[in-house]
Amino acid sequence: MARVIWDKKRNPTDYVSDRLGISRGDLRKGIHKIKSRSNLGATDRGIIYDDGSVTDERGEHVGNIFDEI
Repeated sequence: MARVIWDKKRNPTDYVSDRLGISRGDLRKGIHKIKSRSNLGATDRGIIYDDGSVTDERGEHVGNIFDEI
Protein backbone atom coordinates (compact mmCIF):
# COMPACT_ATOMS: atom_id res chain seq x y z
CA MET A 1 0.00 0.00 0.00
CA ALA A 2 1.36 3.40 -0.98
CA ARG A 3 2.24 5.92 1.72
CA VAL A 4 1.70 9.67 1.65
CA ILE A 5 4.95 11.58 1.25
CA TRP A 6 3.47 15.06 0.61
CA ASP A 7 0.12 16.58 1.52
CA LYS A 8 0.79 20.28 1.92
CA LYS A 9 -0.55 23.17 -0.20
CA ARG A 10 2.91 24.54 -1.00
CA ASN A 11 5.32 23.13 -3.58
CA PRO A 12 6.94 19.79 -2.72
CA THR A 13 10.45 19.89 -1.34
CA ASP A 14 13.57 18.01 -2.42
CA TYR A 15 12.50 15.30 0.03
CA VAL A 16 9.68 14.28 -2.34
CA SER A 17 11.83 14.12 -5.47
CA ASP A 18 14.50 12.23 -3.51
CA ARG A 19 11.93 9.69 -2.25
CA LEU A 20 10.68 9.17 -5.81
CA GLY A 21 14.22 9.00 -7.23
CA ILE A 22 13.61 11.77 -9.78
CA SER A 23 14.87 15.30 -10.29
CA ARG A 24 13.06 18.26 -8.78
CA GLY A 25 12.41 19.51 -12.33
CA ASP A 26 10.77 16.23 -13.37
CA LEU A 27 8.64 16.30 -10.23
CA ARG A 28 7.51 19.84 -11.03
CA LYS A 29 6.70 18.95 -14.65
CA GLY A 30 4.74 15.88 -13.64
CA ILE A 31 2.68 17.74 -11.07
CA HIS A 32 1.90 20.58 -13.48
CA LYS A 33 0.74 18.13 -16.17
CA ILE A 34 -1.47 16.24 -13.72
CA LYS A 35 -3.00 19.40 -12.26
CA SER A 36 -3.62 20.91 -15.68
CA ARG A 37 -5.31 17.79 -17.04
CA SER A 38 -7.41 17.44 -13.87
CA ASN A 39 -8.53 21.09 -13.84
CA LEU A 40 -6.73 21.70 -10.55
CA GLY A 41 -5.32 25.15 -9.91
CA ALA A 42 -1.88 26.04 -8.64
CA THR A 43 -3.21 26.46 -5.10
CA ASP A 44 -5.17 23.19 -5.10
CA ARG A 45 -3.51 20.58 -2.97
CA GLY A 46 -2.28 17.40 -4.58
CA ILE A 47 -1.41 14.52 -2.30
CA ILE A 48 1.67 12.60 -3.45
CA TYR A 49 2.37 8.99 -2.56
CA ASP A 50 5.64 7.05 -2.54
CA ASP A 51 4.61 5.13 -5.67
CA GLY A 52 4.23 8.38 -7.63
CA SER A 53 0.44 8.44 -7.55
CA VAL A 54 -1.35 11.72 -6.92
CA THR A 55 -4.82 12.31 -5.50
CA ASP A 56 -6.81 15.48 -5.02
CA GLU A 57 -7.98 16.65 -1.58
CA ARG A 58 -11.03 14.37 -1.78
CA GLY A 59 -8.81 11.35 -2.34
CA GLU A 60 -9.66 10.88 -6.02
CA HIS A 61 -6.79 9.55 -8.13
CA VAL A 62 -5.72 12.22 -10.64
CA GLY A 63 -2.53 10.71 -12.05
CA ASN A 64 0.93 9.33 -11.49
CA ILE A 65 4.08 11.41 -11.72
CA PHE A 66 6.01 8.56 -13.34
CA ASP A 67 3.51 8.49 -16.21
CA GLU A 68 4.19 12.17 -16.90
CA ILE A 69 7.99 12.23 -17.09
